[in-house]
Amino acid sequence: MAASSITILPIYLDGRIKAVLSGGVSTLEDDTVTHKSDSKTVSTTERSDRVQRSWQLSWGTASDFIFDLFEVCRTSKGFLFISPLTRERVATGQPLKNTVTGLTHGDGTTTTFQIQKQISLSYDIGAGSASTDAEDVNYPLLGTVVGYKNGVAATLSNVDLQTGIVTFATAPGSGVLTTADYERAIPVMFTSKTSSQTMIDVVDRTELRSAQIEEIF
Repeated sequence: MAASSITILPIYLDGRIKAVLSGGVSTLEDDTVTHKSDSKTVSTTERSDRVQRSWQLSWGTASDFIFDLFEVCRTSKGFLFISPLTRERVATGQPLKNTVTGLTHGDGTTTTFQIQKQISLSYDIGAGSASTDAEDVNYPLLGTVVGYKNGVAATLSNVDLQTGIVTFATAPGSGVLTTADYERAIPVMFTSKTSSQTMIDVVDRTELRSAQIEEIF
């Protein structure tokens, strides 16, 4: 289920097809503070268990869509951002979590599974891989979800476009690995409560506008 209590409107800001994005900045922010004492005791402020992403959008006068979206949402409501960046939008071979057992394989009975995302990194020393805990994925895009049983595409009878829960037409057998390919939207909100404009006394002059949005969870 969607984790946030903020109302998220089913309105898409589609960075793939709307002529609203002319640039963007991706940033990584460190919220961990490390304190070292003379006795070498170290204490840290623990990070959030998820990364919160933000985007700086920019666009020209050709589109008033974001202004209209801002009027509707401001900071009291969220909406859905479809990132133009493939790595943020597209995922393949990701786990499907059994909604009854919590495992990523079938039990012969359950047909409903939660879409997830998991990132694995190889160890630089030793063998194996270091992986974060898989997180549930909400808001898959219509027509993009493909479910697999042991790597073989299987028929899905339903995909919930809010919760990210998919339903197999027939339950995966006991021990059968369940995975999915999908594209997703990301619930976001504007970081500002106000709107400001620079007035230019030239009718057809192109302006560059900007706004920041951040992920909701």
